Amino acid sequence: MGTTTPGPADRFFARTVKPFFLATGAGTALVGLYAFAPAWAMPNVGRLPYLRDYTVIIQHWGIMVCLMGVAMMAAAVVPAWRLPIFLYSGIEKAFMAFLVASNASEPFVSGFWVPFALDSTVVLYTVGYFAACGFRAPPTEPSDGRSESV
Repeated sequence: MGTTTPGPADRFFARTVKPFFLATGAGTALVGLYAFAPAWAMPNVGRLPYLRDYTVIIQHWGIMVCLMGVAMMAAAVVPAWRLPIFLYSGIEKAFMAFLVASNASEPFVSGFWVPFALDSTVVLYTVGYFAACGFRAPPTEPSDGRSESV
């Protein structure tokens, strides 16, 4: 079996996949504030009124998104997790970005522009990854600086 020389896209993703998952995963996990402090997070982060009647759904959404962020951070260090996390987070975040963009003229969207930027970044990186590397395991960056696939 012959080995192929990694191209520029492979080298780019080999250098950036870990920091990408760590940074965007941490940003995503911050939504856990809604799970643990919904009465504070709704008006201060989401810029929406806190309605006690919706506490369960707010907390449920908060923990689900928080766990997505934790899984993204885990994918930074567990290469076998990367493809499924790329797929799930890319689809989930594309839908959230779509929801924000399609409701852009509504006042309730004002607290969602920062998450929209993060989610759009994840979607663009994910699309770029799949366009450049396909559905193979993301490359890793060994200590000697050469790129290799896992």
